[in-house]
Amino acid sequence: MFLKKGALLMVLVFFAVGFVCAGGQTEDVDSEDPAEGRAVTIQLAHDNATTTPGHKAFVDFKEMVESKTDGRITVNIFPGGQMGSVTDVFEQVRRGDVHMTVAATTLLTQTIPEFAIWDLFYLFDDAEHAHEVLDGPAGERLMEPLERYDLKGLGYMEIGFRNFSNNSRPIKKLEDLEGLRIRGYSPMQIAAWEAVGTNLTTLSWTEVFTSLQQNLIDGQECATSSFYDARFHEAQDYWSLTEHIYTNWLWFTNKNFWEGLAQTDQELLKELAEETIAIQRQYSYEAEQVALDKVEAGGVEINEVPLEAKREMGELMNEAVRDRIIEQTGQEIYDFVMEEVRRTRK
Repeated sequence: MFLKKGALLMVLVFFAVGFVCAGGQTEDVDSEDPAEGRAVTIQLAHDNATTTPGHKAFVDFKEMVESKTDGRITVNIFPGGQMGSVTDVFEQVRRGDVHMTVAATTLLTQTIPEFAIWDLFYLFDDAEHAHEVLDGPAGERLMEPLERYDLKGLGYMEIGFRNFSNNSRPIKKLEDLEGLRIRGYSPMQIAAWEAVGTNLTTLSWTEVFTSLQQNLIDGQECATSSFYDARFHEAQDYWSLTEHIYTNWLWFTNKNFWEGLAQTDQELLKELAEETIAIQRQYSYEAEQVALDKVEAGGVEINEVPLEAKREMGELMNEAVRDRIIEQTGQEIYDFVMEEVRRTRK
């Protein structure tokens, strides 16, 4: 009987220890992410050509993701507007039909008016300043409105700065803009350029080259790559690096898709997204230098614009549009972003 009781006691002790251990194991099992190790396919669509810095960076992203996960996560890229326009794909990502896309925020202000803050003139002194603001609290804050549409921001790539071309003279100071006839295309843009003394004619992008050739306008403003690709260098004498508008390229994903990923996958994708953004910005810088070399080789005179002149022009241009911007963004967001711009300015 004694042996039976002892054996029973040993069994009970063993069972109790096993129960505690099993309880610990059960807790660990309960805390495991059910999405861990699951195969994932990411559908990523954008409107850029396959030769652009953006697409090249996404190819790198695809390779890094698939390599880091041994192919468990795959990325399918649909470039060149295959899935539709920027607004079309915005809706597809919102619904979850496509998982990720990128868009210049200036193209989304009709839907998300807070993005109008990035349309201010001379907001950034240079690309490094833009990156610091966009990668910091201001950039994070301005991705929050995406949540209204079940979207989550991943970060800001770049299209870059817009500059000014004309046939009369290089732009080195405010007075050099006086009286120049240039292309207009939106009420806000027209108000800003009229504030610094230019005369605007409303033209579509497809009409600009002919209008420059026929001297119907003296100049226009656009990104350097667009200036070369549109052959404006064949009809213009001066390309002044006014850098009056910086155009970002916001990368975002469907929020429900993102939250359905394993936490470890979210962390990996976020890390690789940041790496991809840095790569894209480098590609963008290199493409800008190549375009500038081609423009100069085409006989166009290129000049830098002093920072003091830029700020003088920016003060006048923003005074003309500030109230419209605040009406769209709200005073609180406007003040927050402007404080971050000032704080990060060297």
